[in-house]
Amino acid sequence: MTLRARLVGLCGLLGVALSLALLVYLPAQMDAQSRRWVESRSLGIAHLLSTATEAALDFDDPVSAAASLASLDATRGAAYAVLLRPDGSALASWRPPDPASLPEIQGGDPVAFHGGLIHVRIPVMTRTGHTGSLRLGFDLQELEERRRDARTTVFGMSVVLVFIGLAGTFGIGTLLVRPLRRMTDVAQRITAGDDHAARDLPLGRGDEAGAMATAFASMLRRLYEQQLRINSLNDDLEQRVAERTEALEHANREIALRLSELSRTQEQLVVADRRISVGRLAAGVAHEINNPLAFILGNLEFLSREVAELRARAGRGEPPERGLREIATAVEQAAEGAERVRHIVRGLKAFSRDDDDARAPISLANALESAIGMAAHEVKHRARLVRSIGEAPLVEASDVRLTQVFLNLLVNAAQAIPEGASERNEIRVSLRTDERGWAVAEVADTGAGMPPEVLSRLFEPFFTTKPMGEGTGLGLSISRGIITGLGGSITVRSEVGSGTTFSVALPPSAWQQLAKAPPPPERAAVARARLLVVDDEPLVATAVRRALARHHDVEVANSGPDALERIRRGERFDRILCDLMMPGMSGAEFHAELSRFDGELAERVTFMTGGAFTDSARDFLERSRQPCLEKPLDLQQLRRIVDGARA
Repeated sequence: MTLRARLVGLCGLLGVALSLALLVYLPAQMDAQSRRWVESRSLGIAHLLSTATEAALDFDDPVSAAASLASLDATRGAAYAVLLRPDGSALASWRPPDPASLPEIQGGDPVAFHGGLIHVRIPVMTRTGHTGSLRLGFDLQELEERRRDARTTVFGMSVVLVFIGLAGTFGIGTLLVRPLRRMTDVAQRITAGDDHAARDLPLGRGDEAGAMATAFASMLRRLYEQQLRINSLNDDLEQRVAERTEALEHANREIALRLSELSRTQEQLVVADRRISVGRLAAGVAHEINNPLAFILGNLEFLSREVAELRARAGRGEPPERGLREIATAVEQAAEGAERVRHIVRGLKAFSRDDDDARAPISLANALESAIGMAAHEVKHRARLVRSIGEAPLVEASDVRLTQVFLNLLVNAAQAIPEGASERNEIRVSLRTDERGWAVAEVADTGAGMPPEVLSRLFEPFFTTKPMGEGTGLGLSISRGIITGLGGSITVRSEVGSGTTFSVALPPSAWQQLAKAPPPPERAAVARARLLVVDDEPLVATAVRRALARHHDVEVANSGPDALERIRRGERFDRILCDLMMPGMSGAEFHAELSRFDGELAERVTFMTGGAFTDSARDFLERSRQPCLEKPLDLQQLRRIVDGARA
């Protein structure tokens, strides 16, 4: 007799069993429906309450939040409520529970049953983007009431149907469950790793259970074959993943190397553009230096004649007043010319050096003045230069790189105006503070202006409207890179026939101080000191001696060995002024030798240099703690250092 025939014979009993199953299933469904109702009610209350507490969470207002939570007093079954900030701390609570008794609510389900309560947690999103959460708890009284009603209704019917289905259960267990249990046992053993369990399948049965066992055995064979294929594919995949990972790591190293090279190239372009600017302006700078040199030499020649004339007058007994006034005027003019030359040379030295973008609080006014000094010759033959320098905050930047930006803008403004019409054209340089508190510098010209198609490409690398050989097309691109790297912006306004205005805006330094020069300190009386000037240029040493001789006793040595010999003989000095770049024994070598036998005096050495142009000199200055003055010397700075020699 087949299994199908047996099932037909037991159909009546199965109907009874099905009735029993439905009677068992029905209370569970009613219980689940009751739970869903309770969850829906709890979530509805929670959503309403979260809307009421959004403002309190937004403004971090525990009083308003507590008042909103207190509205749960009128809600049946409410047990507790807690409103949490985004960091998890409690903003307000109502009947706060023990935190240890609260269950974790994770994943997508905001509801949990624990400790005789239903717990709800929902997010609270405010209008300003703060995200907190609201936790509520309700007792299960209503759920229990609904459960009791369902159980009372079904209980009586379940008792009767259970007894009716008992007979059918025994028959099904005999006819169906036993072979199926045997197959289940085989499946569990196979799952546990018993590869020989398939031999216990009831393959010899002639009914559907035997057919099922045969199909199950065939399926197992195919699964074994598939497992072997999967293992082979996994091995191949692991090898490919390892190869791909190695290739990606190699590519990442290549990318990092290229990025490093790109960064170095960008730095080199900045310095190269600066040096190109110096080269392009060299003739003009030479002219600006030759002008003051001309009247310096003229005044010196005049002084030579006048001194000879004064001597002659003194020999004849004539009064020297008129000649002395002329001499004083000539000296003042020569000093003014020398100061102009010193300012130009110092600006060129600073502008031409390599720098590492070292930033410090600086004044935009100083950078503008440095750029104006270097571009003066380009500007004055084309336009009048008008300054409008107002107060502006200090900015955090490199003085050299800002000077480079403004020099590019000034040269571009000058080259936009044809030569020979300086009285009709104007280049205006202005500095101010905008409404944000940022420093804003502008360079405006009355040149030809630019059409929109040129403006749209103005900051592209290598784009230029100048003839071949007059521009690289990098100046404005590099300038924008420098300014945006400082957190600022550079913009341009232009109209054909009406000129062009470039605006540079930079955020203020953290110091928030206006760029004001401090008043010069008054010269106080100082103790007379004994000084030694060491310089291989006798004229420089003599000039330094003359500048300091009124207030100090100054001795001169023309080489390092000469100075060391005098010190070894016992001569004492309060401070030594030493040239850094001397033939034979350099300033660094002199300092090292002096440190061996008089370390205290070595600490009182001040170096002077017209330029540290060797690697060893630059390395020494970076390592040394001694002050260093640049030539031409700033006499006020020199006197301040020397005046402290006996302090």
